[in-house]
Amino acid sequence: MKIVLAGVVGVGKSTISDKLAQKLNFKVMQEPVADNPYLDDFYGNPKEFAFKMQIFMLMARSKQLKAAIDEENVIFDRSILEDPIFVEVLKAQNNISDVDYQVYYDFYNHVVVSSLYFDPKIKPDLIVYLQVTTDNAIKRIVQRGRESEKHVDSGYWELLNQKYQEWYQKNKDKFPFLVVDTNSKNPDEIVEEIITTIKNSSS
Repeated sequence: MKIVLAGVVGVGKSTISDKLAQKLNFKVMQEPVADNPYLDDFYGNPKEFAFKMQIFMLMARSKQLKAAIDEENVIFDRSILEDPIFVEVLKAQNNISDVDYQVYYDFYNHVVVSSLYFDPKIKPDLIVYLQVTTDNAIKRIVQRGRESEKHVDSGYWELLNQKYQEWYQKNKDKFPFLVVDTNSKNPDEIVEEIITTIKNSSS
């Protein structure tokens, strides 16, 4: 089974994916943040590093997809399906050029999407969309303490949250979704809700 945890930065995907993996004995495909050579530079100067950042993420997530083909049960801490959300935010804030935007989408649509939609071995069986208010996401980002994220303008996080909502509306009929409001639930409660959904879908 392939499970995707989707949601904005700060929603708690990593904590929930780790707890869920322990409960289900699934392998976790962590978001490739630690190995990203552009992350800090991107937050400091998004206009210069936006395209490099997004190409790196596509490459890293493509590697994850290939690695997941031979895994029976996998949890993705954010998936390649969500990458274009960040590109849309960059475009809306004029941090990526028209040329780079088009090159990105040409590659994404002709290489990535074709693999994801038509290969049953890596197509998600469940996408858990973890929703959170922007204010709560920012509080969690600050608590997490990643220095480069602390200084990002709140407008970026607000726009990212908005684009996630648009992404969900666009894709909710293409994949099986579970929508979870994380504002009033702790990670253990969220994990139990996900497990209950999985059990009910397989019974």
